[in-house]
Formats: sequence, C-alpha cells, structure tokens
Amino acid sequence: MKVFELGKSEFVRVSGPDMMTFLQGQITCNMDKLSATNSLSGALCNLKGRVIGDFRVVLDGEDCLLLTSSGMAEVIIGTLAKYAVFSKVELTKDEKIIGRLGFLGDDTPEHLAQSFNPIPEHPGDCASSSSGICIRLPGTEARFELWYKDESLHSALTANSTLPGNTEQWHREDILAGIVHIDPAKSEQYTPQLLNYDISGVIDFEKGCYTGQEVVARMFYRGTPKKRLYLLTSNQPILAESELLELNGETPAGADVVAFSNTSPNTSGPHLLLAILDTKAVDSDAKFVLSNDLESCLQIQRLSYS
Repeated sequence: MKVFELGKSEFVRVSGPDMMTFLQGQITCNMDKLSATNSLSGALCNLKGRVIGDFRVVLDGEDCLLLTSSGMAEVIIGTLAKYAVFSKVELTKDEKIIGRLGFLGDDTPEHLAQSFNPIPEHPGDCASSSSGICIRLPGTEARFELWYKDESLHSALTANSTLPGNTEQWHREDILAGIVHIDPAKSEQYTPQLLNYDISGVIDFEKGCYTGQEVVARMFYRGTPKKRLYLLTSNQPILAESELLELNGETPAGADVVAFSNTSPNTSGPHLLLAILDTKAVDSDAKFVLSNDLESCLQIQRLSYS
C-alpha cells in the first residue's frame, strides 16, 4: 500500500434548508442520488454550456462539501452566489477539512477498516466518521481518498507508512481513469463533451434543468461529437513544451494536451497523456505524434468508461 499526502486543495461548504433544491438546479449531477454512502462527481457550467469548475460532492452531516481544485473555491462560490439570492443557502470556503490523504494498493481496505466500517466498495462510495470522510475512487488498484478533520486520524492511518515525496503516481491514476480536473486556467475553456464529462458520469441527463443544461443536452443528443478526450501512450518522454500533432493530411493539425505523466523511478508503465482529438481522425486511423519526436506514433488506449 502507498500513502500520498494530497494537500488540502479547496472545499466549498453549502448549507441551509434549500441546499439540495438549490444545487439540483445549478450543477450537473443528480442530487437525489447523493447520500451518506454515495458521493457524486459534478460540474458547474455557464450559460453557454462551458465548464466553470468540477468537484466531488459529499454529504457532511446536514451540509454538502464540494472538493475542487486549488484556486477554484472562490470562483464556484461567486458563480453560485449569483443564483442564491432567493434561496435559503449559505456558501462558504470550508476550513473544517484540514487535509487529504490518498491510499493506493489492494491491501488498502484492510488498513482503512480500523477507522471506517463498512469500507466503500465501489468507485464513488463513501464512509464518514466524526474525524473524516473516506471515498473510493476509480483506479487500476484499490484507490481511496481521505478528507480528515482531525490530526489524530492522519497519525493513525500514516503510522509506519512512508509518505511519498511526490504524487506523480496518484496523478497517473487520474490520467488512466480519464479524469480531468478544472483549474483557473481551464475554467470556461471546455464543453463537458470535450472532457468526456457526458459519458464518465459527471453529467446526469435525466435529472432535469440546471445552468447550461439546454446547450449541454443539445450537444449530447445531436449526434457524434467532433472531438473527445482520449488516453494515449508514448514511447518517448512528453515535454512541457511538446505539441501533439495529427498527421492526417498535407498539413499537420495540432491537438490539445490537457494532462500528461512521464514514467519515473516512482512509477511504472509507458508515458501517458490525455488529449482532445478529432474523432474522425481517430476513426480513420490517423497518426498522432509529439513535436519533439515525429517518428514515434502515439497509441490510443481505451478508457474504462468509453
């Protein structure tokens, strides 16, 4: 089992008697499915159907907690506040969660059983105690995230464990799962479809209206998307300045790389990247290469939800 210090990131706490109804009308996930044992992946869109931010939603007592990327809590609060004028809700940047731990390995459930019972069995399942919240995430191995409120829980679960100096392997698990999180630089740059939010469970198409819903639904139901998120592997390291090129005609076309991870002494497997590709080019077996290595073609891999 490996244990990772993930840092706090940022949390938005939503409370008040109208909390569930308010969030149901604003975000992409179906709040009717939220429970003490089931978390949700969701997003907040603008009126044009572009993603402002994404988050993991969990019940914390009578409140909702939204975990989001660093720099995004104030953005999400500011956006939701515009629609909260006539609702009895309170939106705050949470300070009760003092940190996050990640656990990776098939022996993790046994280790966590000392603090949580029952252990979350499927991705999205969660368990809570007075000291923290444990959530199961998708991964190639058993993968859990712990949001802790008490340093004693952190100490109990990290005793006799060596915390890795970096979180690259944790980042690779997100990439392998096809997960893209929105930071301030990505906010309002992508539609949900480009990030596969429409097929990975971030959007519930049966829940009814929310901000941007008409645009998002129209894109989903009108037919085959022109572009989607794909997982690719490379034989050569990916550089920060590397461009992804599509070789499917006389002039190479560029593609948008949204995340990548190179193999290192702490990780195994090929170099990985998530990129937004032209679906017709993929279907026609176009070649994709990196600008720093035009001879080696990247290989497209299947995502678990595709």
